[in-house]
Amino acid sequence: MENKEKQGNRSAGFVRIGLFNLLLKTLVAPISFLFSLLVVRYLSSISIETFGIWQYIFILVTGYFTIPGDLFSSITSRYSAEGRKIGGIIIINALAGALSSLIYFFLIPDFVNISGYHIFSYFYLAILLIISIYLMKISNSIAIGKSPRLTAISTVSFQLLRLGSGIVLMFYFHLSIEAVILAYTIGYLSQILFNLVFVNANLKVDFKVAFTAVKKSLVFIMNYVQLIIESTLTLIIVALVGSAIPISYFESALIISNIVYWSQASTDGLVLKLQESKDPKLIETALKLFFTAGGIFLLIILVDGERLLYILRPEYIASIWALLVLSTSNFIRALYSIFYRAIYMKDETLSVESKGEFKGYTAKLTRNNVIISAFGVTSMLILAYMIKDNENIYQISPLLAVIISSALLINSIGMLISSFLTSKKLYSFRFPKREAIVSIFLSLLASFPFLGLTKERTIPELEIMIKLTLFSIIIYVVLSYFLNPYARSLIRTAIKEVKNFKL
Repeated sequence: MENKEKQGNRSAGFVRIGLFNLLLKTLVAPISFLFSLLVVRYLSSISIETFGIWQYIFILVTGYFTIPGDLFSSITSRYSAEGRKIGGIIIINALAGALSSLIYFFLIPDFVNISGYHIFSYFYLAILLIISIYLMKISNSIAIGKSPRLTAISTVSFQLLRLGSGIVLMFYFHLSIEAVILAYTIGYLSQILFNLVFVNANLKVDFKVAFTAVKKSLVFIMNYVQLIIESTLTLIIVALVGSAIPISYFESALIISNIVYWSQASTDGLVLKLQESKDPKLIETALKLFFTAGGIFLLIILVDGERLLYILRPEYIASIWALLVLSTSNFIRALYSIFYRAIYMKDETLSVESKGEFKGYTAKLTRNNVIISAFGVTSMLILAYMIKDNENIYQISPLLAVIISSALLINSIGMLISSFLTSKKLYSFRFPKREAIVSIFLSLLASFPFLGLTKERTIPELEIMIKLTLFSIIIYVVLSYFLNPYARSLIRTAIKEVKNFKL
């Protein structure tokens, strides 16, 4: 009886963290979209190529030179949750960021020549992004392991300062790409300070733990290789066609599709709770919560996706198929993160005292992901090569965007299957088929009445968009109440909490 009560408390605490982070992330979503909208429209008003070059720089930074920061992320979250001294990890992470910045600095002339866009200052200024992203990733990892609610709150700080500084830099100082780089940097710095000041983690320096973390983090290096492979796809396509315009179409779809990835916030508390207990019920709860909440974000893409592309720039409506493919891929990757976190929290070879980390479950998973990614990217590059000789770059750009998106989808499916099979070996959990099938089906059903309304080629009215979205969400919630037992229990609990709420 006592064990059941503890399991219930753990699940309830996990759900509260997930819903809190998801709600906060959703509330600041308009701010995030507004910033993306301003950037796309502002840079595209200079030229579509200007926006494409910004995305080219951003992909270089995040796809190559800041990925090593991810190597420390997972192991830092685990050690933070265990209460280890992690100050040394922060120092080593900062040194790695400095090294990445130096390598990037010397390679800038090559990147400029590949893009054919000879304004060097934009590329040099991006070094600020590299350093700030490194520190942001490590501080977020600490918060995820110790105080997962802080990641949502610090994100609010990031979004507000990024938007505010971006508006000033773009519309008062009339800067170009450098305005976006500086806005991101200011936002990241606020997020870093918030995480490190308020997180309840052990920030003392212990280089024994730090060097162990470095050694163990090498297990995750295959994630780095995988992301490099995926990022290389976009760079090769730029080189193939001699223009960054296809990247503009791809990134416009990616910006909107990231809405689906917000659903991952619903499982932010999983690392902390799995540290307290390796209870398989936590994974089942995470899956039920993810599908129930994630269905709403799929719904938003289906109802508003084309309109949102139009708002970015009318030409980007041609990216609608890329948007649908990317949204599916992002949904699958958010689902994959549940199994991935469960695996590295259970992997005994990653503990400070253990050995044989390269033979552990996490190492095997990441190696499989690289093989899967190599297949997906190679197959899509062959397709891109076959159509590259088309003279009209604007005509083939939406198709190239779909090709890039399809490579990511192939990789996501393979990653999900591999991680699911591995996690099933480590935990005896039941996959909630009913909640998964019902949630996806209801997303399609609730959006169906509004799909035909996205065919107008005029600027959408915000009021109409909000009404359509709210109507479709209401339909989804009502149907979920009757058809999804987990959603019904969530709604009843929420109503009870509201009734018992006292100021």
